[in-house]
Amino acid sequence: MLCDDCKKNPATIIFKEVLPDRTVELHLCDECAAKRGLISAKKMSPLEVLHKLLKEKGARDAEVICPVCYLSLAEFKRSGRFGCSHCINTFEPYIKTLVKKIHNSDKHIGRKLVPGRKRGIEIYKLREELKKALEREAYEEAARIRDQLKDYGVEDVG
Repeated sequence: MLCDDCKKNPATIIFKEVLPDRTVELHLCDECAAKRGLISAKKMSPLEVLHKLLKEKGARDAEVICPVCYLSLAEFKRSGRFGCSHCINTFEPYIKTLVKKIHNSDKHIGRKLVPGRKRGIEIYKLREELKKALEREAYEEAARIRDQLKDYGVEDVG
């Protein structure tokens, strides 16, 4: 079989591209495959070859689809929401680039605890407990909570 591009040399590579509406099969010689970037002096993994070809062909985001919930990458970009837990793995390369663009890093460290915030949260919880104890008329418990609030330096306990 001859090469589909040059029609001169024998085809040594068969590349099959499956699109949503059709399947395209290319029979290429080494020379034409190298021109398309399918083979080179540097050995490339099959995934790198596929990525390069899809980039060259201008593959649309709509063609990347989650195999479980059938959400497309284009739909995810539009809505900003995943369809299922498998979408993270399906759209991982896009998500990594997106996170890196937003945060200038692909690692999330989280928020740091603001000094004094923990103390404020504890005081808030104690005040809520005090209200509930007073509503239940549990005065001994309320006195214990009041003393804890005073230990935090809270003057206006009631």
